[in-house]
Order: sequence, then C-alpha cells, then structure tokens
Amino acid sequence: LAAIGQITATVSHELRNPLGTMVTSTDILRRSLKNADEPVTGELQRLQRNAWRCVRIIEDLLDFSRKHAPVMSPVAIDRWVKQQLSEEDQEIAHLITLKLDAGCDVLADAERLRQAFSNVLQNAAQACEERGKQSGQIIISTQRLRDRVYLSVSDNGGGMSQDVADRVFEPLFSTKAFGVGLGMPLVKRIMEQHGGDVLIESQKGVGTTVSLVLPCAGARKA
Repeated sequence: LAAIGQITATVSHELRNPLGTMVTSTDILRRSLKNADEPVTGELQRLQRNAWRCVRIIEDLLDFSRKHAPVMSPVAIDRWVKQQLSEEDQEIAHLITLKLDAGCDVLADAERLRQAFSNVLQNAAQACEERGKQSGQIIISTQRLRDRVYLSVSDNGGGMSQDVADRVFEPLFSTKAFGVGLGMPLVKRIMEQHGGDVLIESQKGVGTTVSLVLPCAGARKA
C-alpha cells in the first residue's frame, strides 16, 4: 500500500503539470478566438473540460491515498455556497437554481467541504449533459433541521437504479466511461470526518439528489 501510494503521488505530480499547461493554453486560445466559428470554440471548450476532468481524477487519487485531519471552524453555509458558485464555469452556472434557507453557520473544514461539494456538483452537471444544455437543471438548497444542516444538490439527469445507488460509495465502482470511481467514496470520507453524513435519493429516468449533512456550529454531539 505504501508503494502504491508513492507511485500515485509521483505519477499524479508528473501529469498535473502538463495538464495545467493544457488548461491554461486552451483558455488563452478561447479568448484569442472568441469571434471564431462555433465548431472551433466548441472543440476548445471540450478540450478544456476534459483536461479539467483529468485534473480532478488526479486530485481524487491523491486525496484518497492520504489522510487529512480536518481543521474545523464556523462557516456561514449560505454565503459559502454562493462564493463557491461564483467560481464555477458558466456552462455549469447557467443550469443552477439556488434555494438557500439554512441561515446559520456549520462547523466545517472549508477546503475539505469544497472538495466534497465540487465532486457532487460535477456529478450533477455530468448527469445533466444527458438532458442537453437547454433542459438540464440543478437545484442547490440548504436547510436547517434541528442541529443539522442539509446542503443538497438535485439534478434532473438520468438518475440511478437502486442497485447502482447502493454501490456508489464503493471505491473504484463507476458507471461512467471517464473516471476511476473515487469521487463519492471521497465525499463520504470527508463528511464522516465532519461528524456528518451523505444521503442519496435517486430515481431512474427522473434525477438524483445528494445531500451533505453537516453539524451546525455549536451543536452538541449526541
């Protein structure tokens, strides 16, 4: 396991640099060719999107092979969600509707929470690709129930069968052609480190809701 961890770290480091160059160069080309025909800009967007997917796979591998002790502090969850979304690509941002009603702080490691939220949001965006850019929809909501806050991401993508939903937290299990099946196991690990949970509701052909459950700041443990 130690050898595998070392190999993962080395290979990931070697891949991250050229992938970062690809992302930056593609962005420069997109801005330079902003008046180009749609097929050209579309292919550049596709190249950048897939390069980012590779970067996220590397990050998942690194994060899963390490154990990070979370550094907890109060986080104003509604404002935090808005901040995260302000940094998202426009292709995802235009799909999103917000319903932020928690109105309180959660106790969280903001960076680790960002990783979990980003993984869930990317999954929702990929599910919406099946619907097409015009009909895909993601609803992000927060609500407080007693001493817990539910940060939920709902999409109207293809949904999952019960068999698939039961296995999404298994390492290396994936139904996607792209990825290594570590995204949701990593989300679950992060939420457990927070003393919280991750819940999934999905219906085939209808969509999926993933809820990140977090303790309110100052909430007492049972």
